[in-house]
Amino acid sequence: MGKILIVDDASLIRLVADKAAKGAGHDTVLAENGEEGLAALENNQVDLIFSDINMPVMGGLEMVEIIKSNPSYKFIPIVMLTTESNPALKEQGKALGVKAWLLKPFNKDKFLLAVTKLLGWYYETR
Repeated sequence: MGKILIVDDASLIRLVADKAAKGAGHDTVLAENGEEGLAALENNQVDLIFSDINMPVMGGLEMVEIIKSNPSYKFIPIVMLTTESNPALKEQGKALGVKAWLLKPFNKDKFLLAVTKLLGWYYETR
């Protein structure tokens, strides 16, 4: 199974996503903001990233931009897990390389469907 990085400043969201991922047999790494997410990425081999957009210290889109500019990480699929539904933000995320967009509060089944599809894509392209 995959290792999933979950980056969100809301502890409840991290807890729910962590529980859903682990319940499906995946390992997880948790971070509270983009800066912690980047540090976690340096210390773990991650197969998929879920991130909020609006976080203190470093937001999700800034983190995505840094990740996608690094040849070691640029193919890791990233899903924005956010309350933001603004089409302009979605377009910005897509331009940066975001693969999917899930709105909070999220449905566990949709979360796990995104995990399954994106991990399958990632393993096929490696």
